Formats: sequence, C-alpha cells, structure tokens
Amino acid sequence: MKNLILLSLVSVFTFACKPSYTADNLPKPLPERPKDVVPSNGLTAEESKEMETLKTEIQTLASSEKCTNSADWKTVGLGVKACGGPVEHIAYSVKLDEKSFLEKVELYNQKSVEYNKKYSLMSDCMLVMQPENIVCENDKPVFK
Repeated sequence: MKNLILLSLVSVFTFACKPSYTADNLPKPLPERPKDVVPSNGLTAEESKEMETLKTEIQTLASSEKCTNSADWKTVGLGVKACGGPVEHIAYSVKLDEKSFLEKVELYNQKSVEYNKKYSLMSDCMLVMQPENIVCENDKPVFK
C-alpha cells in the first residue's frame, strides 16, 4: 500500500512538472534567424551588410600579398565569440599598412561583440588557439 501511494505521488509530480521552455521560446539557430527583420535590439540590414563588407575587405587585404618569407607574416584574431576569444585567426603581411589593417580588424571585432550582445547569442566557448607558426606554401601563408 505504501508503495502504491509513493508511486502515485511520484507519478503526479513527474507529470505535473513542465519545462519552462517550449519550441516557440527557444533561441533559433543562426541560419533560421531572419536577416532582414530588425529585432527591437538587433542590427539593421545595413549594419549586417557593413559587417559582411568589412570582413570581406579584411580577408582581401590579408591575402593581397604573396607569402615568400614567413618572417614577414603575423596573425590576428578575427571576430569575437559570444563567450570571448576570437572566432578565427588570419595571417597578414607586415608589408601592409599594418596600423590601418589592425584598425579595420578592431572595428570588425567591436561590431561582432555588439552583434553577439544584441542577438543574445551563445557560442561553443572553445578556445581557438593562436597559431604558433606560419609557413609559406604556394605563395600563401599556412598555419602549422
């Protein structure tokens, strides 16, 4: 009899408890987030386009020089994960206007932080280690 009462109580409590989240109020994965819809605290389509353009410009500048001497290359973190740290590292030549290039990277990283905060994004929080070595292969920098 005690077991029956205990089983009944456990069953009632188990089925009475509902999670506070549902499929409707869970955060949407990034590919499903609308790009053109501006949430009350989100980036506008112009800001999103500006970020994409800035990243493309940074990547184009970084790959504009041929890699002939690995000593002429450095790395910098590009993008910022929601829990901190860079999304990726890119190599750039010291032959570039380094100050201007790093200012663009810093601007992109600041916008990335704003994006993460406005959309309340979460990331994998895995540490992306800075590459220890850059070598030149086929006129391109390669991380080793």
